[in-house]
This record gives sequence, structure tokens and C-alpha cells, in this order.
Amino acid sequence: MTLIGTLFDAPSRLTALDPVAARAKDLADRLLPGGRVRGLLHGRPFGHPAHPAMALVPVGTSISALLLDAAAAVLPAGRALDPAARYLTAVAAASAVPTAVAGWADYTGLHVDQQRTALVHATGNAVAVTCWGASLVAGRRAPLLRTAGTLAAGAAGALGGHLAYRWAAGPNHAEHLPHLAGDEHVDIGALEELPDGELTLRHVGRAPVCVLRRGSSVRALADTCSHLGGGLHGGEVREGAGGPEVVCPWHGSAFRFDDGEVVDGPAATPQPTVDVRVADGRVLARVDGPPAS
Repeated sequence: MTLIGTLFDAPSRLTALDPVAARAKDLADRLLPGGRVRGLLHGRPFGHPAHPAMALVPVGTSISALLLDAAAAVLPAGRALDPAARYLTAVAAASAVPTAVAGWADYTGLHVDQQRTALVHATGNAVAVTCWGASLVAGRRAPLLRTAGTLAAGAAGALGGHLAYRWAAGPNHAEHLPHLAGDEHVDIGALEELPDGELTLRHVGRAPVCVLRRGSSVRALADTCSHLGGGLHGGEVREGAGGPEVVCPWHGSAFRFDDGEVVDGPAATPQPTVDVRVADGRVLARVDGPPAS
């Protein structure tokens, strides 16, 4: 691994952060609203996490302010650009707050090694916001503070990207399952072999599926949770307004069996559905793609 990759991986091994990570999670669970508001913070209506998209506003405005400062340094009338740079910096600082709240909501559903990296990412962003805020009341040092804040935000953003793509915090962990299952219905066993009212693990091709039998009715979903890859068959079944739901044992994401939609928890992406048929006492299943969000 390169030196940069090694540096970006280092926060995940900082076990000294674990007590802080636990307190931050408990605080978020107590203070952040639940229900639809929490779902919105997770990005559930969009089918993917909201935090990265929200980060475009503070990043974009702070870089714009940085460019104005660079232009001011070389243009004869550069001082005239300072009010615009201050305005953009104020927008960056203000928009960082809701962006951080959305990230904090996602933080509660991460593994501990991911949380360590997320804490360092958040610290870098806090430094950036502090510098941006100080620049709004500073005199000649305002451009320097704006630059320092944007550099800190850039480093924190790079670490956030590493957290997402290297440590898989945020991407859909179930997207590949339909590709492993094939296009045909597959026999996954006799109806009478499936325990009534219990979750069972079966395979369609190479794709694991979570199966629920109730009498002669059988429902199923792709087993790998879209949030962080937990096995749904190890979770619990509960009754929801739209029919039975399965709750992931890892972080509590809940999905409807009938359409794969997320109804609770930190998951933002719907679960791939499974088309199930019963013929001559045999259960046939085919994994479909996730429903449109």
C-alpha cells in the first residue's frame, strides 16, 4: 500500500478513540430525531446516503472563496473581491452544520473501526469550520484563515472518501446479488422443509437469500443487508403496516419482504427482492434487482 493509503488507514486502528466513539454514538442516538427525519438524514428517500451530496455545498463555496482570494492577490482591484469571499465562506460554514448532522446520523450505524476514521474526518471538518468562522471577523488574516479552513476540509474530505470506498461506509452492499443469482427461478427446497414462521438461509445460484414461510405462503429477500452486509436470516421478523418485515441483526435496518423497501434503521438503499413461486410442493426463487427508490 502507498504511504498515503497507509496514512488514511491509520485512524481505523486508533483504539484509543473507542471511548469517544461510543459516547458520540450514544449522544447521537439520544439527540437526533427518529422516524422519517432520521430516514431523511440517512438519505432513504434518495436511495443512497445524503451526507456526501450535502458536502458539495461547503466544499464548493469554500473552494470558490479560495479562488477569489487567489484572484485578489494578483488583480489591482483585488480588495473588491473580499466581500464576496466572505459571503461564500459564511455559506460554507453554515452549510457544514446540516451536513455534519447527516454524517452524525450515518455514524451511528458504522462498525467501530469505521467510527474511528469517521471521528478523525469530523475533527478535520470542525477545524475547517472554526477557521472559516474566525475568518469572518478577522482583518488582513481572513484570506489565510479561509485557506487553512479549505485545506483542512479538503484533507477531511479525502479521508471521508477513503472511509466510503476503502472501508465501504455508505455504498450498497447488496447490489451484486442479482448478478450472482442468474435469471432463472431456482429450486430452493420443498415447502415442508422450510420451518414455519422462521427465517431460513437458502441460495439462488451463488446469491444468499433470506426466506420466510408462513403456512403455504413463502416470501424472500436477498440475504446480504444493503447497509453493511449483515446476514438478514440471523435477524428478527416483525409485522409492519405493509406486511412482514425483517430486521438486520447488525444495525437494525428493517426491510419489507413484499417490496424490499427500507422502513427503519441506517440503511438507505432498498433490498433486492426475490420472486417466489410454489409448484408441486417445491419452492422456486429468482433474485430481482432492488426496487426503484
